[in-house]
Amino acid sequence: MNEEHTPQAASSDEELPIAPDPNLQFWKDTAKGLLGESIKSIEETAKQIIGVAGILEGLYFHAIAYSDIRGQLGGVGPLLLYLLPLLLWLVSLLAALLVFFPRAYASNISSWRESKAAFERIVTYKHAMLKIAGLFLVLGALALFAAMGAYLAG
Repeated sequence: MNEEHTPQAASSDEELPIAPDPNLQFWKDTAKGLLGESIKSIEETAKQIIGVAGILEGLYFHAIAYSDIRGQLGGVGPLLLYLLPLLLWLVSLLAALLVFFPRAYASNISSWRESKAAFERIVTYKHAMLKIAGLFLVLGALALFAAMGAYLAG
């Protein structure tokens, strides 16, 4: 009698020993580090956005203030077109600042579930504010290109 041994032919009562994955501890440590550093990395990115938005607002304001378009804008539309980058960058700046403003989070430090939920609420809020700040920073840059196009078109 010839029996063929295939991987599917192994009996169900015969279990192979499962060796622990040597990379398992590495990935656990990596995930723990990412989780612990998530708020710090969000805040560092918000600091960068605050710096960039502030510099862009200052440069753009001075470029408009010392340009020859003052008093030559006919109507509200062109005025809004030139002010739009400043307004969008201001919203970006405010959203990035909200990353740092403390909020009240109810939590029971004796309960790991409540502590976890509070941490998740904090990270979710900060991440949402950071995404809004980034979005308005990019929208401000796009509005800048539109204003430059209008300026160059005359």
